[in-house]
Amino acid sequence: MSNYDYEDDDDFTMDDSSNDLVKQLRKASKQKDRELQELRSQFEGLNQMQRDRAIKDALASRGVNSKIASFIPQDIDPTEESVSKWLEEYADVFGIEVSQTQTPNVNPADAAAYKRMTNSADSGTSPEHNGDIMQKLMNANSKEELDDVIRLSGL
Repeated sequence: MSNYDYEDDDDFTMDDSSNDLVKQLRKASKQKDRELQELRSQFEGLNQMQRDRAIKDALASRGVNSKIASFIPQDIDPTEESVSKWLEEYADVFGIEVSQTQTPNVNPADAAAYKRMTNSADSGTSPEHNGDIMQKLMNANSKEELDDVIRLSGL
């Protein structure tokens, strides 16, 4: 005889409420699987659209027809550098001339503004100098001293 005195195996019965619970869980699981699949397909679609847009923008920045994007393989990263490298490699296939010295497309007005900012930063006065001028202006005792400070400071 065993040490355990539990011989009644018929005590375990499944009632209908636990069976309904299992059905509800299975139904919820199937619904979540459908939602997950739908979200995955949306993600893949958006990811593909973003990739296509990035490749077309990279081609447009090089001045190439965007229809070439359909020939770019999926394993090419949709970055400007990767697309440019691929385009240089297959330029002869599409009849594109690749120039070795490329200049960036910079608006001349922006370039002039940048140059002006750089020049002003190089020739500008420091805050210490302005504070020194202000101190001299405040300490001037006569009109002549005030005029000298203004003339020397370039104000």
